[in-house]
Amino acid sequence: MSQSKVIPFSELFAEMSPEARARVDARVRETVARLRLADIREAIGQTQLVMAAKLKLGQASVSKIESATDMYLSTLRRYIEALGGELVISAKFPEGTVIPIDSLSSVPKKARKRTPAKKKSSSGSTAAVSTKASSRSRGSGRSRVSSRSSSKFARG
Repeated sequence: MSQSKVIPFSELFAEMSPEARARVDARVRETVARLRLADIREAIGQTQLVMAAKLKLGQASVSKIESATDMYLSTLRRYIEALGGELVISAKFPEGTVIPIDSLSSVPKKARKRTPAKKKSSSGSTAAVSTKASSRSRGSGRSRVSSRSSSKFARG
């Protein structure tokens, strides 16, 4: 029996034509783009326990993040950064234009103190507005306003 020689991929890749290299690169990018978060984590050699420690979460929370079909960008960014990567977001248009979206870049948030919203009463004094919306009207015929519902991005 003859033994086959094992050739490292780097040598095979170096011998490929530029067209073949481009095809391989495109296929690798396509495959990586389809990987789930858990696949990426495993490919990098991290466990959920290590990720949990880096993210200061429990292992079950890491599992939930990895199986989520929808999440906040900040959660995804923290996860990717814990893997040693950087989250890059771009918009791709039908004609092929790709525009990076920098407004969602990782900018540290300034710590904000939460203070209750103030509401002027009819006498001119201010009072804290309730953080829960009331479905009942008070004597004035107005319902209390939630501090969240006064935001232009409030949920319905």
